[in-house]
Parts: sequence; C-alpha cells; structure tokens
Amino acid sequence: MLRAYLVSNDMILKFVSGPTSSNKTGVILEEAGRRFLEGLKSLIVGPSTDACDEYQSRLASLFPGVPLEVYHSKRERLGSKGSIRVDVERALLDTSLGSGRVVAICHATLCNLSADLDLDEWHCYIDETLDVFHPAELNLHDSHQLFTDHLKATVDGTAYARLMPINDTALTAIVENRNKDAYRELIKSTAEKIINPYYDCFTPKREYDRLVGGKGKKRKLYCISVLHPRLVSAFGGATVFSARFQESLHYHLWKSEGVTWEEDTALTTRLRFSKHTGYEQTKIYWGLERNFSKASRNKNMAWYDGFIASAKKVMDDRQHISLENNDIKDASALSKSNNSCMISGRSHGLNKYRHIDHAIVVPAMNYSPAAGKFLADRYKFSRDKQVISFACHNIYQAISRTSMRDGDMSRERIWVVPSRSHAEWLSRIFEGSSCISLALNQPPAGNSGRPGLFKCDNDRKNQSRNNSKNKARQISEFIDRIGVDMMESVAFFHDSDGDDSTLYIDHFVIHYRSTWFEALKRSSGEVIAKKENSYIGWLKKESKKSYPKKDDVPLVSPAFYNPLWVGKGKRGKLNVVFASGIVLDFDKSELRPEDLAEIFKDLQMVTYSTYSNSHSEIRYRAYFPTTRPMLIPEYTAIIQALIQAIEDAGYRGENKGPAKPNGSGSEGESDRFSIGGNRKRHGIDMSKRGAYSLFHLPCRSPSGHSFFNHHSGPGRTPLDVNQWLLSLPPIEEPEPQNVTYNNSYADEAHTITDHQRSGIEEAMRERFSTGTLPGNGHDAMFRIYERLRDLRLPLDLMWEQLSFAAKTASSPTDRLKQADRLMNDLKNYRSRHLTSSAA
Repeated sequence: MLRAYLVSNDMILKFVSGPTSSNKTGVILEEAGRRFLEGLKSLIVGPSTDACDEYQSRLASLFPGVPLEVYHSKRERLGSKGSIRVDVERALLDTSLGSGRVVAICHATLCNLSADLDLDEWHCYIDETLDVFHPAELNLHDSHQLFTDHLKATVDGTAYARLMPINDTALTAIVENRNKDAYRELIKSTAEKIINPYYDCFTPKREYDRLVGGKGKKRKLYCISVLHPRLVSAFGGATVFSARFQESLHYHLWKSEGVTWEEDTALTTRLRFSKHTGYEQTKIYWGLERNFSKASRNKNMAWYDGFIASAKKVMDDRQHISLENNDIKDASALSKSNNSCMISGRSHGLNKYRHIDHAIVVPAMNYSPAAGKFLADRYKFSRDKQVISFACHNIYQAISRTSMRDGDMSRERIWVVPSRSHAEWLSRIFEGSSCISLALNQPPAGNSGRPGLFKCDNDRKNQSRNNSKNKARQISEFIDRIGVDMMESVAFFHDSDGDDSTLYIDHFVIHYRSTWFEALKRSSGEVIAKKENSYIGWLKKESKKSYPKKDDVPLVSPAFYNPLWVGKGKRGKLNVVFASGIVLDFDKSELRPEDLAEIFKDLQMVTYSTYSNSHSEIRYRAYFPTTRPMLIPEYTAIIQALIQAIEDAGYRGENKGPAKPNGSGSEGESDRFSIGGNRKRHGIDMSKRGAYSLFHLPCRSPSGHSFFNHHSGPGRTPLDVNQWLLSLPPIEEPEPQNVTYNNSYADEAHTITDHQRSGIEEAMRERFSTGTLPGNGHDAMFRIYERLRDLRLPLDLMWEQLSFAAKTASSPTDRLKQADRLMNDLKNYRSRHLTSSAA
C-alpha cells in the first residue's frame, strides 16, 4: 500500500468509503492480519472501547494465531507504567516484540500521542471519521482572567484569531486538575485542546477583545478547536474507513488544510456492497415538517412528548434501539420503556444490537450559531452540509446498529426520526424504503421575525451596503464637530456599549443616542452610546421599573452637550453640539399610540407610557430613530413637520386662551373654521420641541396602565433626515441680538511654523470657497475652528483668524458670537489640562 507522505507541504492520505454494514471493519482486520503475517505493523484506531473489544474477537476468528494488543481505559493493564498514552507509546516503540504487530486503540488516545514519535514503520487504520471539530462557548464573563492570562490571540488576517498558550505549565495544571477544582473542571477540555499540538484553536477576534477588555454584556470565551492532519504525519501511512466519507466534516476540513485524499480502490472493491438496496419492507416515520433543533424542542416540550408517544404507539411492543440527547434521555418516556435499548450518541462501529430490527432515533444535533458561522466563513462548509455531516450522519450511524447489518431484506423494519428532511435523506440512501408522516399537529413556529422584505439574500446584502454608505455620508460632517479634547471629557453612562477609551469619534457619532440626567435640576449628564436596537431594548427594560414618585424618574435628552462648556447654560440651547433621534411628548392626548403609528406607517418608532399615564388621561412619548444626528435648526424643522403631519391627519393642538404663534395655545385656521371645531386633540407638549428638552424615561405608572410598543414591522425604517429636509423650506438662521465679545486672548506670541502657516492658508481658502454661503455659516465656522485648533495655534492668532472669518459671513454677529464661545471653551480646556500636567 502507498503510505502517507508530505509533498510540497501537501499530505496524501487514503480513504475507503462504503455504506454501513458493508464490512469496512472486516477489511481493516483482514488487512492488518495479512500485514502481520508479512512482518508489518498496523495500528487500528476505533471509535469506542466497545469497538476495540470487538476487534479482538473478530480478528481471532479471521487469524487465530495473530495477537491483537488492545489498549483502553476499561481494560486492566498488567505492568502499566502510567497513563494509557504512556503505555501505548511504549508499545508502539517496543522493538522486542517482533516485526509483525497489530495494536488497537481509541480515537481519543490517538489524539493524545506525543508529537515527536517516529512511527514510520506503522500504518494507521482509522475506523470511522475522527471528531475533528470541537467548538466551545464558555461563560467566563467575570472570571476569564484565570484562563486568558495564560493565552495570547494571534491575528491571522481574518475575523478570527489563533489562541496560543503562553504558559504551558499553568494550562497543564488546569488540565490535570489534581484538586478537582470546579472552575478548572469547566475549562479543562478547552485548555487541553489549546496545549495539544494537533489542534488549531480559533476565536472570533471581536468577541475575544470584548471579553478581555471587559466591554459589553454576556461576554463569553469562544474556542473553536480543529484537529489538524499533522496528527497522522508521523505514520508511514494512514487510511480512513467511513460510511459516506466525502460528506463528512473530517474529509472536508482536512482537505482544506492541505490533504490530498485518494480512494484506495483495491480495498474498496473488497467491501460486500456499495449501496443499500431492497428496503421495500422498511418504513421511516417522521414528526416535524421543519428542521429539528434543541431550541425548537425545548420551546415545544408538550409537542415533543406527543411525538414520543406517537413513536411508541407506532412501535407497539416491538423491541427497538433508541437515541435521545443526554439532557433529557434519563427523564424521557423512551428510557422507561421495557422494549427500548438506549444506545450512546457515538454509536459508530457497535455491532451488539444487530438482533434488533427497529429504531427510534430522535437526537437534536445542530452546531451553535458561532460554530456554524466559523465553518461557513473559514472552511466554506455551508449550513446544509453541516446538517448532513452532523445530524443526518449520526442518525444514519445509530440506525445502522440494527439488524440491517445482516442483509436480510425480508424483515419488516420501523424507524422513527425527528423530521421530514431526516426521513427523506435516509430514504434516498435505503433504496425502496418509504417515508410516512406521524400526522401530528405542528408546533407553532415561534417568532420567525418579520416577513422578508427582499427577494433573495443578495438583495438584502446590497441594501445593507447602500444603507451603510448612506449613513456614513450623512454623519461625516458631524465627526468634524468633535475633537479629541471634547471626547476625552465625555462622561459615559454606565450601561453604554463603550467608553472614551474604546469609542473612536466616528463610532461615537454613529452610536450616540441621548444624554442621561439623574434628576431634572442636574446640569451635568452622562452620554448613552448604543446601537439603535440595543438602545430601544434598554428603554424597554427601563419601562418595567417602578418609582415612588415622578421626580425620582431619570430623564434623557436627545442633545449631546459640549462637555467643555464652562459657566451657566451647560444644559442650554447654545451648548448643544447635535441631537440624535426625535421625541414627542403627548399629554392628555386623544391620539392613541396605535393611531400615531398608522399616521407614520413607514417610520420605525417607539411609544411608551409615562409615570402619569392613566386609563382616563393618556400620557405617552414617541421616539423616532433617525438616520443621522441633527443640528438644532434641523431638529426643530423636522419636529414641526411631524406635528404638521399629525394635524393634517385630523388632530389639533390644545386651545388655552389667546392663540400664540407656533405655541401650545395656537389655534389653527382649519380648527377655527372646521364644522363645530371639534377635531381630536393630539396633546403634544409644544414647549418640548427643542433638541435640548428633557423627557422622563419610561417606567411603570402607579395607575397600573403602562405600555411599551416598538413599531418596527415590514416597511418601517428610521426617519431619513436628509430626505425630510429636502421636502421642507430652507432653514434660515435668525439674526441674533448684539452681544459683547470677550476677545482678550493675547497670551501667546505669534511664533508659528511653516506647517502651521500653510495650514492656516488652506483653512481660510476652504472657508471662503464654501463657508460664506447662506445657511453654511454655523457649520463652516465650526470646521475652520477645528482646523485651526488641530494646528495648535496660539490663542490670540486663532481669535484673529476666527473673527476675520466671522466678519465675512452672511450673519457676522451670529458667527462672532459662535467664535467667542468656541474660544472660551478652548481656553478653559487648555488652562485646565496645562495645570494638571504641571501638577
């Protein structure tokens, strides 16, 4: 036989693929016996201890004079010098026992052999596929340092990093766990893979960074271990025997790692048959129309109990094997049946149940989402292939433990499997068999999400890319409004997704949601930075809290306030940098939340009751997510457009005394001249139309009438700020009143570098090309301030340039006021930080 060898870093291995019960194990034993008689050495690697014991009896019947040395943990080992691994290595390297040898070990022992062995004289026969994939998800949210301090994550250019040991001694102590420590027992298996030279261990880099950095919630250690083909590189050759091998994960992963697989046709022709035929007497029953998983089983245990009852009814008093997941098999009705023989999940190679015709094989076998994604991303092993290699193959192996191994096609056989897809897959393999539904009422599908908005996945991905590009364009101008000094001074809310050490300015602008205030009279708030869905989820959690009185309820504002502001008005209009999301306050409203959602049927929105809400007087707030942050004039214009849309839908503001233009007491002309003037009152608090307004968080109402609605169904999207502004009249800045400026910044000399001089010229050139146009004044002034500030100019020179730019604006008084405010902030910041540095 050709042996395995390395050519240009590629390993060539042999395989024999045949149906179950086609005598693959018999061919292995025949080949090992023949080689023994020729003075050659063979190592047979079986899937279980029972399989190894069967090898001995079967080899004795084929070659009575050929000894088989069996090593596994359940066998007494005379003269043992240590662990199974030590005994096996001593046996393989022992030259005193002659040239012809046959040794049998289990898969697990093979994976633990030392990497420096020279086994060139041995040919390795692997019976059944190896378990080459070991995903682990460990909840080490607070205790990961006890493990991760001994690891390093090496980036390999993908979304995954390699987990490597940096302290083998510490990890070995974890694996040995001599004191039976509970924590070490939890991570023992994962630590064992990391220090094992035959495994490559991977982790999603982003999740690992969150774990070790202490960022986010529900942090886990994901360790995905892949058994590498270097496992068999020390042998003179290796051949894998398995049913439907080309469908297996073993075949695919090792091929991706450089193995060239060659079918050993000489051995394949010695199998009894190449496919399953003549199964007309076999009936395969199934219960579930859709895919079967642990999640669906656990959510529908009543249905599952009915499914098992129906399976037992079909089986009647027939003796049968059964297989269920370990988490339920001890309490299941199957385990209590006198006619049921429960087999292990890893049943490959077992032949002791071949007197039984029937089977109920109903395990839920699915990789976790993280593991499945890894296989799809790194090895291009799709979800459909995963189902076949994992779930379908395990069901196939379990059923193959029955009398079908004897080839008597005249006998009736009844098999029960979980789902229709499993049954149909088996029926294609066992030619002539029939699939029969148990005719059960199907369990509810659960929350399958909103109806699909796209014809195919490519359309969805294209739309997602377009949305991301559009969002990036819309927020780009706001990134320039925030400098490093401002970011360093931001106080983050404790439940935010990041803090000033992890959020870049662009990320901050994208994720800013609101500013949190503990009480109405507090002037300093904390910034909430979250993804939109996370923020809405947080609001929903807040809605379940109760407070003794309204004043105890915290508040939020859509506005982001400049943290460098010094003096009065820290929470005022002049200190607002931008705002995110729009909030409307409905007080004693006759406009129900569901009717509001119908008016804006294309907008995503949240409606939630307030502390004072009651059955007789509806009080609630509506939150509209937006595609980008807004300046105060933009926020005001859009909120006015929302109110106008509500009034166009037939609702009116509350009339209180004389009408006030744009005020809460205004009475529209349509109200005064409508029949009876009795349109329903929308109840919007017109005093809270500013981005700087404060709104109490959702909470439980003492009246018992509380609600929280997230309107995010098909067709609803965040409010597109740019699109709404295009449909509105141009926003005009009001002429400010005359103001006195504090322009005494001459505390530094005019000593500047060539780089600073060219930077000033470039900034001023940009200013006069666009910044003098009407409507661009505020943004242009802020941009030139940022440019000059980043040049680290002396304050007096900065004021000179800013004031000159302000005087050439279309509204110079307003721009001078803005420049004065910006300079005050910068002067205070520099003074504070220079003082702290000196200290």
